[in-house]
Amino acid sequence: MEKLAAEDRYFSPEELAGLTPEEFVALLRGVCALPGRGYLDHPLVKKIEAGTATLPQLRMFVEQFYLHTRNMMPAFGHMSSVCPFEEARNTLIKNLAEEAYGAVSGTKGHPDMLLDFGIAIGVDAAAAKKKRQLRPSRKVTDYYEFMSFCRPWYVPVAAIGAVMEASTPDTFSRMAEGFKKNYGLKDEQLLFWTMHVEADKEHGDEGVEIVERYVTTPEARAQVMECGVENAENWYGMFDIHRMAA
Repeated sequence: MEKLAAEDRYFSPEELAGLTPEEFVALLRGVCALPGRGYLDHPLVKKIEAGTATLPQLRMFVEQFYLHTRNMMPAFGHMSSVCPFEEARNTLIKNLAEEAYGAVSGTKGHPDMLLDFGIAIGVDAAAAKKKRQLRPSRKVTDYYEFMSFCRPWYVPVAAIGAVMEASTPDTFSRMAEGFKKNYGLKDEQLLFWTMHVEADKEHGDEGVEIVERYVTTPEARAQVMECGVENAENWYGMFDIHRMAA
């Protein structure tokens, strides 16, 4: 079968079924990295690298990112609880425990780490916890809930793990370097970003393994492709939220 190119079009279940697991993951990642999707080359990342993102823009972004990271936990818990395979379920529970309270890294919950970073750039933590989740941030959280409750367990795992978390190490390492170089932040203030560089390499590998082992039918691959694309578009919008700062 001729190799499929990563382009913005509909891929039929039959086309996707003809790919090896490795080819399917490569296509999925490529399609989800097209313009307007994901955060690998988002303008905000480039602004941080250049030092042109303003502090109000960064605060807006971090506050809304924090609210998503905090509010997504029920969706993560549900996808873990409905997974019928012990090995995969245990991996998901381990990842949930890390997200919630830093069980694997020995740090703290990821929402708390992100809020610590926010404090370093002038976010009022108490006020941030009470803020309303704006539409671009809420869309990401709501879509996590949709995938978790309305699609088979492997769909959100693949759409989040095999796609988004695969691009996190490169993106977050660039952001951390930009924060150090242009905003005078120290290593201990960048823990949220730097710890994800290593952690999400592992999560990305786990996501690929889930695809190889469980996303095996044409219908399953079509669902993962559809949700992967929509999730990547929502994340692009989340990063775009910095433009709403006064």
